Amino acid sequence: MNVKQMMTSQVSTCTRNTPLSAIATAMWNNDCGVVPVVDEAHRPIAMVTDRDIAIGAALQQRPLWELTPNDIANSQLLHKCHLEDDVQTALDIMRENGVRRLPVINDQGTLAGIVSSGDIIATANSAENAELPFYRTEGMLKAVAGNHTSAPLQG
Repeated sequence: MNVKQMMTSQVSTCTRNTPLSAIATAMWNNDCGVVPVVDEAHRPIAMVTDRDIAIGAALQQRPLWELTPNDIANSQLLHKCHLEDDVQTALDIMRENGVRRLPVINDQGTLAGIVSSGDIIATANSAENAELPFYRTEGMLKAVAGNHTSAPLQG
């Protein structure tokens, strides 16, 4: 089974200069906790989570409409996977890097969707899915569910 079969393909995106208030609104309207930041060619360059927004605003003590992804995600490494990657590849990337969501790119490097730990778990937990037994997700779950250390945000 590959990533394309379980990813979410309808994804809200933003640019480096989109106000965090607009990103938070998109998260609310789309019931999601992450919005990929894309460049002019629609290639993913960062991810902004609801947690990034909350902590970034608190640490910088500025309103969301004054902050952009540049203010809170400028040193973030972006981990991603490809449409045709096997699910195990996505699980390994998540586990090794302690991330819950991966942007999925096509052959041109542009954003095709997002695959989340929830997408993989739901597929693994599906009664008709024998290709991805639930136990294969255990290592990824342990890695992404714990506390993370991160570099301080720069203001």
